[in-house]
Amino acid sequence: MPEDPHRPAISPSELRLQGLRRAQNLGDEAASWGFDWPTVDGALAKVDEEIAEVRAELAHPTPSLERVRAELGDLLFAVVNVARHLNLDAQSALDEASDTFERRITSVRAQATEAGHRPEDLSLDELEAFWRNAKAAAGLDSPKSSDL
Repeated sequence: MPEDPHRPAISPSELRLQGLRRAQNLGDEAASWGFDWPTVDGALAKVDEEIAEVRAELAHPTPSLERVRAELGDLLFAVVNVARHLNLDAQSALDEASDTFERRITSVRAQATEAGHRPEDLSLDELEAFWRNAKAAAGLDSPKSSDL
């Protein structure tokens, strides 16, 4: 049976999907028609473009939150397309990153408490030192202290 060309691009059940999964499904659908970058390089270039657009919006003397939100949405959508090109599930990747961040921030809080401090009373340098300790304990130490 031929597809109805007037049907919505997404079904009502897909509207209830989490944002990253919905974006990935939309990208998959467009790709199934051939509307896609041939390689991940095109998707990565789109991420760079969207970052530049976010920066441009923020550089305005009075940035519009609506425009910034729209550009951030475009950036997130572009990142999902990078994941899709790599055959990775964007939602799973974000869940894993959130779990990693949660473990590290929990470690930072525990280290601060053990040192007799509340995290909110520490300087950024002190917090970053605890953060580096948390990464090192997980075997992920890096010269860049801001790496999540």
